[in-house]
Amino acid sequence: MSDHSGRLVPLITAEQAFPAMEALVLAARQRLDLALHIFSPRTKTRSVDAHDRRLTDWGALLADALSRGVRVRFLLNDFDPVGAPDMHAAVWERIRHLENAVADLDDDLKDNLHMLVAHPGGQSGALLRTLVWPMARRQQRHAVRAFQAKGRTLPPGLAEGANAAFWPPRRNFTQTLHQKFLIADGERAILGGLDIDERRYDDPDHRRSAPETWHDVSVEIVGPAVARLAAHFQTCWTRVQTQGHSHAPAFMRAHPAQSIRFVPAAPAGAHGHDGAQQHDAGAVEVATTMSKPGWHPLRYGPRADVRDLEAAHLELFEQARHFVYLETQFFRSSATRDGLVAALGKRPDLHAIVLLPGAPDIIAYEGDDSGVHRYGEWLQMRALNRLTRLFPDRFAAFSLTNDLAREEAIERDALHNKSMVYVHSKVAVADDAAAIVSSANLNGRSMQWDVEAGIVARDADFAGTLREQLWRAHLGGEAATLEPATDPAGTFARWRHHALERSAAGARAKGTGVVPFPLHKTRRFAKRHLFIPEQMV
Repeated sequence: MSDHSGRLVPLITAEQAFPAMEALVLAARQRLDLALHIFSPRTKTRSVDAHDRRLTDWGALLADALSRGVRVRFLLNDFDPVGAPDMHAAVWERIRHLENAVADLDDDLKDNLHMLVAHPGGQSGALLRTLVWPMARRQQRHAVRAFQAKGRTLPPGLAEGANAAFWPPRRNFTQTLHQKFLIADGERAILGGLDIDERRYDDPDHRRSAPETWHDVSVEIVGPAVARLAAHFQTCWTRVQTQGHSHAPAFMRAHPAQSIRFVPAAPAGAHGHDGAQQHDAGAVEVATTMSKPGWHPLRYGPRADVRDLEAAHLELFEQARHFVYLETQFFRSSATRDGLVAALGKRPDLHAIVLLPGAPDIIAYEGDDSGVHRYGEWLQMRALNRLTRLFPDRFAAFSLTNDLAREEAIERDALHNKSMVYVHSKVAVADDAAAIVSSANLNGRSMQWDVEAGIVARDADFAGTLREQLWRAHLGGEAATLEPATDPAGTFARWRHHALERSAAGARAKGTGVVPFPLHKTRRFAKRHLFIPEQMV
């Protein structure tokens, strides 16, 4: 599992990834770069080394790095204050937690922390924002009243527009920083689908209640690819500074005594040099998604720019000869659907499996049935319908359940009387010869709008090891006997048999295992929406 002079190590679930991330931070000597979608400084540490140093959470871990003189740059996503007010508030509440964690450091050490908490530059066009502003204004006023009714401090993005003036229309933020990676000293990195938050912690057995499960995959990288990932970080840092928007000034006005150093983001529309995107041809490539602000007045969001991850998946499908294995939170992208259809149509020996959550978490555990989520499910239903209709004996979708019996409280939060394991990983493996691990789901948003990062490894040792470790977690000892690269039809049949046998056992099924994806439930819930672009979901 090497990238020439380096190495790749798969990390299955946070049980493996969190200690590796902690080790990376503890080993940093001069520089630490973090790019995350979600971060909680109160996430518990799990490694022996962190506990030996009495560093009990990630706030203490970062404070320790700063105390050693490590320069920390932190690029953190913010959430739309009106579209996701609770998540926006959580970002800034957690900034206060981080401030408390570093409070005892000398000022010169605190200055080693440079935080850029922001929205990237993508937003809807001016005319579209004007048209939807009456509805958005009502939402904003409702969110402000809800916070005030609970006695909660308004987060900065709502405090900025608490009066919800009729004019001008507020910004909206349709693009997110969805990538998740850490880099130490430009030499070592960890990348994948996992953010640093207590909700993300789980182990490969998933022995916990359904809303607490979380299956995810990261990869530790040492070698030339780290420098390429560091260049991508710098590109993102510069783009967000010059094109993005941050609520940090409003936060600092509300908390003038706070001591965290925020890097300012210029108003959207400013321009600056953002460095060059690097494209590789080695054993390990860094692949990204990047978009640019769109200026058309009726645009829903940004313009696609760098689509390396979409291209990498299409190339992986096109080059596969025997077996494609996918894990993803969403399978909605028409481009990736069509690419897989084309590959299966061209090669009669090719088989494909996709592992999905039984339903998105906001639907399964919160019962959200809004139009945008029903449309997302319609896109996934359309993709799965087409593939299962065209290739019923060579394509199948599966989900995971654990050892705990569960009756449905909300229609889609249990599968065959067992607790659903929430699949959040973003993995693609072809023929045990090449693999992709990234932050990107197989939906239009990750493929074209959001900021994403991943690796494409044309490394048979890594690809085979990654696939074997995942299948061992999902199928148990049976995984060791499967050879998808040499017996794709037999492997596919064994997966289907395992899933049907487990679903028939219902609540009596033991351990963690796969079951057929509940496409019939998706069909009941799904609803087409003519006015929402595919990239929004």
